[in-house]
Amino acid sequence: MTALPTIALAALALAGCSVHRQSESFACSNNGDCGSERTCDRGFCVERECPGECSSCSIGNRTCRIECTGNRPCAAVRCPAGFECTIRCNQAGACGDVDCTEGESCDIDCSGPASCSAIRCGKQACSIDCSGIASCPLIDCIDSCRCDVDCNNATACPIVSCPSFPGTLCTDHGEPGAACDSSVSVVCDTCN
Repeated sequence: MTALPTIALAALALAGCSVHRQSESFACSNNGDCGSERTCDRGFCVERECPGECSSCSIGNRTCRIECTGNRPCAAVRCPAGFECTIRCNQAGACGDVDCTEGESCDIDCSGPASCSAIRCGKQACSIDCSGIASCPLIDCIDSCRCDVDCNNATACPIVSCPSFPGTLCTDHGEPGAACDSSVSVVCDTCN
């Protein structure tokens, strides 16, 4: 009778040796073996981490969401290189300077008094919504391929630099000192 338990244990041991381990399917020799959500690290595909600036992200889609509030204030905010960023500065003093010069594009919301400091778009597309007193004291979109700025009151955006081309100022109704508006002319949207 003792032979039966010994045979059963031997069968289990042999079965354990033939188990296909899931990690073998993540073996790699370079990043191309891993897909967009993973990177090759010491011979195995591992999940990529969100850049530190992001509250959440999708590595595969190259999107980054940055949430700054009174409970989670941000000093300077920077969109990571190559990412499409959604930046939310939703309370007074939530964000310092906002830098989108290396990002792929930025959608920025500064709601609340003094919720953002200087905003720099660089050459990328920017959409900026400012809805508080002095919420966007300085906006630099002068080199942007497409910039749209919505200032809900006269004190929200006192200094705005918009793209311009010979004969065309990319602002509301083409007026100097107005908020940026890419729909004024086809030359105001050169992103594609």
